[in-house]
Amino acid sequence: MSKAGEPLLRHEPRRTEKTSERIARRILRDIGERRLAPGTFLESEAVMAEAFGVGRASVREALRILEINGLVTIKTGPGGGPVVATPSTSDYGQMTTLHLQAMGTTYRELLQARVNVESLLAGLAAARPGPEAGRLVTAALEAGQLNSQSDDTTYANSHSEFHAAVSQAAGDPVLALSANAFRHIWSVRVTAVLFPPDQRPSIAAAHDTVARAIVAHDRREAEWLMRQHMEFYQQYCELRYPARLDDIVDWG
Repeated sequence: MSKAGEPLLRHEPRRTEKTSERIARRILRDIGERRLAPGTFLESEAVMAEAFGVGRASVREALRILEINGLVTIKTGPGGGPVVATPSTSDYGQMTTLHLQAMGTTYRELLQARVNVESLLAGLAAARPGPEAGRLVTAALEAGQLNSQSDDTTYANSHSEFHAAVSQAAGDPVLALSANAFRHIWSVRVTAVLFPPDQRPSIAAAHDTVARAIVAHDRREAEWLMRQHMEFYQQYCELRYPARLDDIVDWG
């Protein structure tokens, strides 16, 4: 019994798992246990159906679940079949948009999540012992400086790669995956190029200060500088895309 005044805990009944979902989980576990590299062909539907003791329709639906989530690809034609895919940020981001749309999440809320998560990751990167985090962000910073006068697409990619390097340098793959997915959702739905050429030197300077704080292992400074940088970006978006920020994140 609960104590007086405390609400009773209620547990949602567990949904009955479909055969196809059970098979999808077993296929995914098998890929991990066998350490199958991307590009490796899996067994045919017929072989899987016999091994799992189910019909081919259940195997086909299981493979479709994995394909939708970017974990396998299905090659058609002679010699085709299911193939292990390379997990990607874009696939994870696409799956995430389905839930964000169902929740009624706006692009403004998505951007705020980016501010919070990327600031945290910068601090975690600075807190990591050893030189690896500093090497990662410094390499990305130098590549971005080389591309600062390039075309918009190249510049945008370099800008995004610096933020991806900070996420990787943090040493937290779960948070990094989320941050990269949020950035991917944003860039393909709002804009991949935002700051005009005359403002790019100040953005490069902001990246430089973040990188220096990470190299110096100054966690508080790195987190604060990344938050300042992201909030400046956030304010610019409010000025340039206020209506878009009110939109609900769309799936797909």
